[in-house]
Amino acid sequence: MSFQRYERYKDSGVEWLGEVPEHWEVKRVRHLLRQSYDGLKIGPFGSQLTSQMLASSGYRVFGQENVIANDFTLGERFISEDKFKELAVYEIKSGDILITMMGTSGRCAIAPDNIETGIMDSHLLRMRVTDGVRHRFIQLLIDESAYIAHQIRFLGKGSIMHGLNSSIIKELVVTTPSIVEQDRILSFLNRETTKIDELIAEQQRLVELLKEKRQAVISHAVTKGLNPEAKMKDSGIEWLGEVPEHWQIFALKRICDVRDGTHDTPEFLDQSDDCYPLITSKDLIADQVIFEDVKYISKKDFDNISKRSGVNRGDILMPMIGSVGGAVIVETDRQFSIKNIALFKKSKYFNAQWLQYLLNSRLAILQFELEKSGGVQGFVGLGALRNLYFPIPLLNEQTIIANFLKHETTKLDTLTAEAQRAIELLKERRTALISAAVTGKIDVRGLVADKLVVE
Repeated sequence: MSFQRYERYKDSGVEWLGEVPEHWEVKRVRHLLRQSYDGLKIGPFGSQLTSQMLASSGYRVFGQENVIANDFTLGERFISEDKFKELAVYEIKSGDILITMMGTSGRCAIAPDNIETGIMDSHLLRMRVTDGVRHRFIQLLIDESAYIAHQIRFLGKGSIMHGLNSSIIKELVVTTPSIVEQDRILSFLNRETTKIDELIAEQQRLVELLKEKRQAVISHAVTKGLNPEAKMKDSGIEWLGEVPEHWQIFALKRICDVRDGTHDTPEFLDQSDDCYPLITSKDLIADQVIFEDVKYISKKDFDNISKRSGVNRGDILMPMIGSVGGAVIVETDRQFSIKNIALFKKSKYFNAQWLQYLLNSRLAILQFELEKSGGVQGFVGLGALRNLYFPIPLLNEQTIIANFLKHETTKLDTLTAEAQRAIELLKERRTALISAAVTGKIDVRGLVADKLVVE
């Protein structure tokens, strides 16, 4: 759908902003703030609020995570009533505009009506504006418009983390129509973004259905086989049920040499010709070993780890801590070591791709969950991995199953990628529409009813 532009525009006087509707004002944020300290405030710094002052319950302490996720129920940081009274000037109230200050800086959200009583931390900035501007209009300008992002990007300070301060926020240039026109724009955007959000939700549901279908296809093939006419037998395992009659059931160690990498943390080095990558679970991405963000260790440490778990092309790697699963076949000759990762050595007794599918099946995931132990992340030990029980077909049937699953999962992965691309395009469309509307690039005044949706 195309939208008309305003009849008349004027030069904004700002090179990177260009023209704005003739009747719109161009102001700096400082002219939209309430007077006194109440207009713009950063959370408590230094000794005002330290980790030792936090309590297990009481008044909430909100941070960047709440703004980035737009969820003010996240977090478990609290302060006592006495501390809250001491820091009351940093209280967040319903309708406050909150901006992130460090790292992921420039993200913006409005405190909801049902927000718990609490204060902001030092990584948030609180904005309270005059009655001449709608909170939601300013929030969309800061969060969605490209020209505000441009200002934040180039005005932000900090060599290590991108950061903002109150002076930068005050100097941001914004475009503002009248309250009536702001209301019309907000009504239009509320209607149109709701439609886009519904389309995004549909595509997200499709992605989840495709993932479920993929898992179901894999799990059925590696536990029931491909021949629907095959004679079945009771596996003797309650959570497995029947399996093809000619398959055997035994522990993984019967067909596979299962090892694990180091669980210690060696000294890390700068990358050089004399060091080697240390792969952890974060480096196993999308069925591949990714070396872009790895840490490096000495040849001595590499040699010591390799004695325990030398990795070769065709081996299978799988995380042992946290989200256990996501087995990956090694498809590189590059030398590296592994940490907190299980190693399934290549063998003539099994098809590697079949074993990868088996380790990613529901049957494997169920056993991982039953065997997990320790801490928040959970850990599956080497002994438990060696004693995983699976139905095992002959090698030639493993190969047939692996080829079938590669064909079927490729089709499903293609559909998933198309749905995810559609989601990205819809998100881009949403952002572009909001940015165009709140900066006056399109005229939406005639596209909303007389009864307006306002704050």
